[in-house]
Amino acid sequence: MKLKPRFLTAIIFFSSCLSFLNAQDLLNLEDAIRLGLENNYQVRIARNSEAISDNNNTLGNAGFLPRVTATSSLSYTSNNTKQEFFSGDSREGQGAGTTSARSGLALTWTAFDGFAMFAAKDRLELEASRSRIFTQQGMQDLVTQVQRSYFGLVRIRQQISIIEQSIQLNQSIKDLAEAKLQIGTGTSLDVLQTSTRLNADSSALVNLQDQLAQSKIGLNRLLGRDAGTTYQVTVEVPQSLLPTLEELNQLALQQNYGLRLLQFDEQIALTQIREARSALFPTIDINAGYNFNYSKAEVGFLLSNRSFGPTIGISASYDLFPGRNIKKDIANAELFKENIILNKQSARDDVKAQMATLFQQYLALGNLRNLETRNLSTAQRNTALAEELYRSGRATSFEVREAILAETLVRDRLSDVQFRQKLAEVELKSLAGIPLFNVN
Repeated sequence: MKLKPRFLTAIIFFSSCLSFLNAQDLLNLEDAIRLGLENNYQVRIARNSEAISDNNNTLGNAGFLPRVTATSSLSYTSNNTKQEFFSGDSREGQGAGTTSARSGLALTWTAFDGFAMFAAKDRLELEASRSRIFTQQGMQDLVTQVQRSYFGLVRIRQQISIIEQSIQLNQSIKDLAEAKLQIGTGTSLDVLQTSTRLNADSSALVNLQDQLAQSKIGLNRLLGRDAGTTYQVTVEVPQSLLPTLEELNQLALQQNYGLRLLQFDEQIALTQIREARSALFPTIDINAGYNFNYSKAEVGFLLSNRSFGPTIGISASYDLFPGRNIKKDIANAELFKENIILNKQSARDDVKAQMATLFQQYLALGNLRNLETRNLSTAQRNTALAEELYRSGRATSFEVREAILAETLVRDRLSDVQFRQKLAEVELKSLAGIPLFNVN
């Protein structure tokens, strides 16, 4: 289908107007990260889990505090009673009632349980700290995803800009070819060939606009917003300097969230071993209480009876034969700790390997970016010269189209290199544990 110049101009004008309107709803990267951390469901779930761990980290949950219980009862019974005494006397009662009331307050405190309570408190504190690191890891992962998605949108916007510029260049050549045809110095072939190129660019522009709309929906999902929320992103990919590979490796060993979680797992495993070994010791409980008892009977030796007062005592227990479960639990806890240590060593090696691969990719892309920047400067001069020669009749429309295509390809390669280098930078920072967000 042949597109008329006015229609192509309308496409470009409409796209420019749309960009201008969307600029009023510009979403920068910092705002995107803030929205994601506030609204993303997985981050909110992780924060709730962190609050649960904090709530569990108490002295009472570890077993330090005593248990206090209060009891009370009141009962009435009615019996037919016949009592005969050694003296020969007897006493009978039909429907004789007996009333009794009891109440008490009891305190039980485990004074010694083989140091299990101390190990449990250490475990609870470690689990609370681990939960905070887990939440931060989730936030770091989310910010990494947001940056990938955001710079993916920037990449598509750059592609759209490149195609729009190609359309404008080809349109100017088409206008010149039509002018030459009218004065008899050009051919219809030149006009048809430039029209074909314009049609191809226009089709690519429509596809890119569709990709942009779909990618915006994906970013909205990450940010916890309505999928139909409209916005615009920047068109630049900022680059920042990274530390050396050795410095990144040192940061990763200290700050990588996955490694830090495994360190907490190792420490928690040690506390679990201490808890398992506590069963080798006896348990000593201190008991104290205050009881009140009252009873009243219509038939019997006593008309009423009342007693009250404190009680105190100490008890000790020791499991002489637990069916070898203690040794099994200790052995399993030791093996669990050993597995965690092995996992941590494997994870450290994996992080170093990933870091080396990404850093090499980052350096190579940096060199390629400098090369493509120089290529772009050359391609721009080549396009300008080819257009000038075509106007003077010393170059064909094919040569001009080839120059425009070469410049378009260089621009696209440069945009792709910038995008890939930025992704490598984000991944390196994430692996090194460099915060991509502000920790509140």
